[in-house]
Amino acid sequence: MQINRGLVFWGVALVTAGAVALAIQAGLIPADAARQAWRLWPLLLVVVGLAVIASRTAFGTVATVLAGLVAGGLAGTLVAGVPDGLSLGCGGEPTESVTADGSFATDGEVELDISCGELQVSTQAGTAWSVVARHGADEEPQVTADADSFRVTAEGGGFIGFTDGRQDWDVVLPIDAALGISVDSNAASAVLDLEDADISTLAIDANAGEVNLALPGAEVRELSFDANAGSISIDVDDATRLDGSVEMNAGSLELCAPDGLAIAITIDDENVTFSHNLDESGLTQTGDTWSNDDAEPQLRLDVSGNAASFTLNPGGGCA
Repeated sequence: MQINRGLVFWGVALVTAGAVALAIQAGLIPADAARQAWRLWPLLLVVVGLAVIASRTAFGTVATVLAGLVAGGLAGTLVAGVPDGLSLGCGGEPTESVTADGSFATDGEVELDISCGELQVSTQAGTAWSVVARHGADEEPQVTADADSFRVTAEGGGFIGFTDGRQDWDVVLPIDAALGISVDSNAASAVLDLEDADISTLAIDANAGEVNLALPGAEVRELSFDANAGSISIDVDDATRLDGSVEMNAGSLELCAPDGLAIAITIDDENVTFSHNLDESGLTQTGDTWSNDDAEPQLRLDVSGNAASFTLNPGGGCA
């Protein structure tokens, strides 16, 4: 009987990834241990190489299964957040910088596209904005601006550290202008402290990274958050107004909200690889929605995920 080793590899990898992800969510595998496992990523190259060498021998199937186990195990650890090993894609030190500033007349559009590094966004009174974009030698970010928008972009990254394109950006946004904000974060750590901001749309696309979103006193009329292989935290207070959705694949979401805030959380397309603690949160369930008040929600969030977890008010607080 002829065995399709490609199907064997993907089958074993997917089953292993799901099992590891569930074990992390259940606490059977400590999150710190899962992150440390990424230090062994070169082992994947070794077992794949062995599978290629042994492909025409009697050990070919065994080597393929082994490669699938290693690949699936590493993929499954992504549910714990950002594996330390992924930082290998960010080489060099951000020793050079690009600066820019301006102001919006009324509304403003902001686009931040960062790969490899750290992004820090904060707010200030008025309509002025500023950017200090530090970078490594290989990748100078591009800043373009006009009267009602500005954009900062950098490709960065590279493959497992063979680049000096690391980025480190500080962006300050105004609270006296209605903003449309787009953030594309790849292999990066982003801290978005949008206190008191007036945001019409907030679109975040994060891959292989960590995003901490703080919204005290802010109003976000439309949030769209898409995360793959990373961790998310959202921190709000009594004055926050938030409406939107979060979609995760191989990731985790933590939401910290005060008891007095009227919230409604809808879980979309729940499956066996997605877990949450809403049943133990004290909220009232109606259909797929958990809420704590009959009044109009101040925070309305639709959440969906694969190989992912959602925690409302974790014991240790949000990041």
